Amino acid sequence: MKTINRVALSAVMVLVAGCGHEEPSKTAYQAAPPPAPAQAEAPVADVPASAPSLAASTSADMSAQRPSMGNTEAQPVKPPTDGQILQVTHVANLGEIEQAKLALSKTTNPRLRSFAQMVVQDHSQADSRAMVLGKKNNLEREPSPASESLDSDTERVTRMFKAETGADFDNDYADAQIREDQALLETLDQKLIVNATNADLKAYLIQLRAAVASHLRLAQDLPRTLQK
Repeated sequence: MKTINRVALSAVMVLVAGCGHEEPSKTAYQAAPPPAPAQAEAPVADVPASAPSLAASTSADMSAQRPSMGNTEAQPVKPPTDGQILQVTHVANLGEIEQAKLALSKTTNPRLRSFAQMVVQDHSQADSRAMVLGKKNNLEREPSPASESLDSDTERVTRMFKAETGADFDNDYADAQIREDQALLETLDQKLIVNATNADLKAYLIQLRAAVASHLRLAQDLPRTLQK
């Protein structure tokens, strides 16, 4: 159960001012008489005095480079397109439907069966509405890292469900529904609804959010029902 919960929980970024340095004073050297030819190597003894200038130069060079690094990391994240939003909801709908159908084939709990039937019906209707609005508005579903990650996570959870039976399956399915619905609501609120540019798509997402919120409230009651 812990493994499935961890899978269900998985998605969601963005440095110092440099110090300037001063040229070492040359007054002392200018005031001093020129050295005799035999003493031409005498200034070598002054080499340690040049170390601070080297350090300051290095610091300044590093500071000059950091603004460009900061600019690179500060680039805004590109919002999803309407086509990518459609694909995310499509993957979410199919995942919910597949797992609910699996629940119907495995559980004998009346409350869980009723919940799973509702999930199949609501998400099937939602996916059909999305297909209609896509055709109406010439919107094609587009894959994205978000939809591919969601698809991969859903498949892993579904494979684990297929290996379970009885109370283990019932409890894990109920727990997963809570976490998946919470994650989908967060995605809808923070990524999809706010970035949808098509009016029909935005209206569809708001309807989908209402259905998912209703599912979440019912799913949160399932664990208590299963303990009876």
